[in-house]
Amino acid sequence: MFHRRHFLLSSLGLLATLAPTTAATPRWSDAATALDIDPARPIGTIPANMMGLSYESTQLGEPDFFSEANTDLAGLFKTLSPRGSLRLGGNTSEFTYFQPEGSVGAPVWSPAPTQPGELTPITPRALHNLRGFLDATGWTCIYGLNLGTGTPERAAQEARAVTQILGPTLDYLQIGNEANNYIRYRLRPAGWDPSAYLAEWFTFARAIIAQVPDAKLAGPDLYADRAWVTRFAERAQRELGSHLVALTDHYYAEGPPASPQATIENLLHDTQVDDSIAVMSEVGAAARLPYRMTEVNSCYQGGKPGVSDTLGSALWAANLTLRLAARGFAGVNFHGGSARQIKASLGGTLPGDAVAKTGAADSYYTPIAGTAATGYRARPIFAGMMLADRMAGTTLVASRFPAPQTDLLAYAAASERIHAVVLNVGQETRTVSIGLGTPVSSATALRLTGARVDATTGVRFGATEIGANGDWSPGPGEPLPRVRDERRLLTMPPTSAALVTLDPGASATRPGRTQTPA
Repeated sequence: MFHRRHFLLSSLGLLATLAPTTAATPRWSDAATALDIDPARPIGTIPANMMGLSYESTQLGEPDFFSEANTDLAGLFKTLSPRGSLRLGGNTSEFTYFQPEGSVGAPVWSPAPTQPGELTPITPRALHNLRGFLDATGWTCIYGLNLGTGTPERAAQEARAVTQILGPTLDYLQIGNEANNYIRYRLRPAGWDPSAYLAEWFTFARAIIAQVPDAKLAGPDLYADRAWVTRFAERAQRELGSHLVALTDHYYAEGPPASPQATIENLLHDTQVDDSIAVMSEVGAAARLPYRMTEVNSCYQGGKPGVSDTLGSALWAANLTLRLAARGFAGVNFHGGSARQIKASLGGTLPGDAVAKTGAADSYYTPIAGTAATGYRARPIFAGMMLADRMAGTTLVASRFPAPQTDLLAYAAASERIHAVVLNVGQETRTVSIGLGTPVSSATALRLTGARVDATTGVRFGATEIGANGDWSPGPGEPLPRVRDERRLLTMPPTSAALVTLDPGASATRPGRTQTPA
């Protein structure tokens, strides 16, 4: 688990600002910005399962999707992370029911105009297929249960089946999705508030624990509203004890898709997440529980074309993941899925289609697009997530620029070697001189690049684009030239990122690790 520390990212030099500079040739000069890494100053460990994906629960209504037989999708999951976390939930989790046998009919359901016309059954076959998929990929699962239209009895029955079938691949169960929006979703009447929510939630939780005595629960699985999160954490910890194993929240940087403020530039310089970080780190520290962002993406309501599906989203995702890790988050799950699934969660429409002036087969923010029949595609954001995941299992260490930076961002970590992720989110080429304070025997960089920040294709991390089945080659890495004082020089093109690996030799201090970045 991450050793939680309250600190300002800027004070450690993890995020900083300075006007961009340029250098005509890659050489040490006053134009190069120094990045100093101190491997002897650990900040905390990045969990091996930091990276995750999030899908709507109704995806289980297609039992062959999360299945060991869906080898191309499984390949993409393994390429993204060897030990990731799949979260199932979203708005549609409130419109599902567990169907233990084919003869069991759907519960009585009278939908409002913006709600699905029928509930989606989740069967034992779907759960067994899910277990096979998790075993094949090495991933685990965060499983959401229906609070919005469910009953404690049905939730307990489903929880028992999920726990038995998923076994050790189940991280924990969650009850309900974004309950603070139930009035807007027409799931609860006016007057619904934290007190009413907690009363219902604990009725469900007690029913689940009665059926699953060792149940692991988490929540509240909503946007980090301080009142809702704090009250949930305090009461759940008091009444559930060891059954409560984590706190969870959601975050979207921009939206809706039609908003003129939903731009790549604003996404790359997002500061709204600071509020969510503050709430979750404070409440998590007080409760002494891990906290995870279980649903997140660039633009709510399915994403915005020309923003959520670009190189810019990849840079944002890499930075957000490491920014959260630096503040103690146990992980992050990027939401996605087909247009069909996301439309079902949004009342039947995909608002980004109006911006694109066409209908899309996939949500605009999904990291993985396509189907088994048409072939899968890793979207640009996938490459940024891959880059960040190469730091999983390592120990974050202190790094700093000499002065605040606007467009340069950096994170450093130690394992058997020293690693740094450097991002240039500006429009000017930058040169960075990287130093450890000790000799460096070798230094290489794997780059995340695209033709331009709004590129939707041709985005690469390493030597090749990511194949439909997850095939990918990092390549040998680009050697970084040595300059004076044993520093290495990294030239950063506009809107690009790099994973730098430095070998300091046997004399450097290197905290332990569980995974070496590719």
